[in-house]
Amino acid sequence: MPPDLHDLSLNEVETLAAKAARGAGLPWGVAEDAGRSAVWIASHSGTWAESLLALLEAPLPDAPSPLLLAAALADGALATAERVAAPVWILPPLLAGPGRCEPVVLRLGDADIRCNPGEDPSSTLPAEALAALAEAPVAVRRAEARLPPLPHALPARWRRSAVAVATLARLEALAARTYVPASDESRLRGAGAGLLDDE
Repeated sequence: MPPDLHDLSLNEVETLAAKAARGAGLPWGVAEDAGRSAVWIASHSGTWAESLLALLEAPLPDAPSPLLLAAALADGALATAERVAAPVWILPPLLAGPGRCEPVVLRLGDADIRCNPGEDPSSTLPAEALAALAEAPVAVRRAEARLPPLPHALPARWRRSAVAVATLARLEALAARTYVPASDESRLRGAGAGLLDDE
């Protein structure tokens, strides 16, 4: 592993993404969804950290966050959005969410993605290209019958994630905002070395 990259398990990806999203001010439920979505994106495209950091630190002006739109799209409360930043973050709740029992068609800009229950999704673009989309309009449509697959299958291929050390540090800084500062009472109850530390 190059020294400028840090290797994370998918469990570590989920925990870090969720805490970073919460540290950036998102509600816990949305942050937990972001953690699960990070695992999906990491395992399908190999990348996730840079786009999440951009969404949390420097969201595009006038572009709704996919982290907030994803639940509405998955629940059918919303069918289209005109301009979405990092739209790959829309995919996981729609393609891997529990209870999805119908074929679904998604359009991210010019890219089409199809998914049938029990099958890997497929796309007109490979997963890496979907993950690289900076912004795009989004549309979701439920289909009534099984959909023929598109040229690029989107199976989970990665079990670990390599994250740039600089990106990791910034995500960890966001995550650290969720930590409760130590107090005298917590130290007395066994956190750390107590009130006296003679080392």
